[in-house]
Amino acid sequence: MTYFNITSDAYAIMQIQRILRDLELLDNEYSSVPISGVYDGETREAVAEFQAKYELEPTGIVDYETWRLLHLIHKSSEFDRRGPRKVQLVPNRGGFAIYPDQIDDIIYVIQYMLSTISVHYDDFGELAFTGIYDKTTQDAIKSFQRRNLLDDNGIIDAPTLEALFDEYEGVILERS
Repeated sequence: MTYFNITSDAYAIMQIQRILRDLELLDNEYSSVPISGVYDGETREAVAEFQAKYELEPTGIVDYETWRLLHLIHKSSEFDRRGPRKVQLVPNRGGFAIYPDQIDDIIYVIQYMLSTISVHYDDFGELAFTGIYDKTTQDAIKSFQRRNLLDDNGIIDAPTLEALFDEYEGVILERS
């Protein structure tokens, strides 16, 4: 049996992780895998789940047969045929939250969306895109939460993000 030296090939590991992430978006039976280029425990577990689902020995090691099947399943999946899809910025599992002073790439997106929807709000305006969940962003989130009948605790949870995505999409549609 041929094995890839995936422990030293970050590009191959990222390819595996991207395919597993795509398959997870289509079928929630898979575990979510970070695209890090590191073959960590989460990646090994997701590979073993994939192998078990397709009746391969669930070793968690990507051998030639697993590599070929990953590509074959991905290529033949709905993922390749359905065209563009919405970007999923947050995990589809519970417990997601962003707290004040947190630094994350998604906060850039949130700040951009808040600035875009600010045309509907008179108590906050455009925000600086810093990627830091600062006091100004928190105040805008609290205002947004109050106006959308959400708990105005300033924590960006899944319901807050979903409402923000919906309002942002509405503003974009108004403009077109």
